[in-house]
Amino acid sequence: MPMKSTEPPNVTERFENFVISTDRVYDMIGKRRAGEVSFEQSEQGDARRQLLHVEKVAIENKRLQKTSETSYIESVSYQLHDIIVEEMSEYLKDVPDVMANVLNLPSNTGELLDALIVRACSVSKLEPIVATIPWMYDELISVVNTARFRRKDSRGRVIVVETLRTALSFLGIENLRLLIPFLIVKRATPQITDPYPLIKQKLASYSTGVAISAQCIAEAAGTHKGHGYMLGMLSNLGRCAVTRLYFRLFDKVQMHLLQECQKDREHKRHDALTKIIPSANHLIALQHAFADTFNADLLDELSLKRLFIAPAMRAVANQRSETTSALSDTATLSETQTPTDVLKSALSQARIYARIRLLHQNKLIEATAANSELLAQRFPAGALATLKNTDIFALPLVKSDIED
Repeated sequence: MPMKSTEPPNVTERFENFVISTDRVYDMIGKRRAGEVSFEQSEQGDARRQLLHVEKVAIENKRLQKTSETSYIESVSYQLHDIIVEEMSEYLKDVPDVMANVLNLPSNTGELLDALIVRACSVSKLEPIVATIPWMYDELISVVNTARFRRKDSRGRVIVVETLRTALSFLGIENLRLLIPFLIVKRATPQITDPYPLIKQKLASYSTGVAISAQCIAEAAGTHKGHGYMLGMLSNLGRCAVTRLYFRLFDKVQMHLLQECQKDREHKRHDALTKIIPSANHLIALQHAFADTFNADLLDELSLKRLFIAPAMRAVANQRSETTSALSDTATLSETQTPTDVLKSALSQARIYARIRLLHQNKLIEATAANSELLAQRFPAGALATLKNTDIFALPLVKSDIED
């Protein structure tokens, strides 16, 4: 269950819980699910009111026993998560290893991103880099053969694309500038997150939403929209890394503790460990503690020479580590802004905007609260109007002429 608070949950608190499970936000805001009736209206409520005094005493005794058992399980869970936090902290220090073995990304990712961002980007320059990444080759072949990009020959027969060069040519450079960063984040996105199976879908929507929003905001602020898009998309790699690592470490640590209990014949602790499932609250806390800082470390590791987004990511990470609120993400503006300042603000604003759009789509935030939060962000002139008329959750890919 999400933590209770006397204050209404803010946008970021709602969003972080939404990523885990929509029901958690329902609980936070006191909203009933579709078809759900109040306790007083339910048959369960009618039956409870009819209980005799003896039955009430028996139920209370059972409740106290259950509370005691729950408290013990929670204490074991905290011990388990203390180990997870310690191991994650150490694991994330080895950025190349996390990049290769957790996010499944190649060492030449930075080279590929640099090649994409320059004005002189071409199929001939991209092909040798992409050719070293088999999974990306497969993804691009799959995309180019969809109905959206399908081409026909002079006889009207569908052309089946099988070679990388043809795929890159048919897709076109502008589409590839959007598609390749998306595929990188898709590759890194966690796939198995039981008992919260929808995390991957929500992260995919959010990553695209932040990227398109950051592109629009960066352009409105007079900076390179491509840098805004890349920063928005790639800023979610830290979140992917922490999520993947959490579920991996949870299984590993739980198994190790169970084996210890079997060896030492600690039956009560063993039984408690079998009842512990991955904790949404701990996952949210780990995201706050590690995601942005690791993301900044990762962009530094990529050694980007043409794509100037690493300093902005570091600035966002530093701002989050300095904030006193556990779940706060606010854009700040100064009188004179450097390009890094502009991108930093664009990312913070894009995150808030994408979260509000997701929450609004799922009826998890009131219009007045959403508008109030948006006004507080001080978007660049014209940015909000553009964003309101943009589908931020879909890549704006277009069928293009064949390129060399």
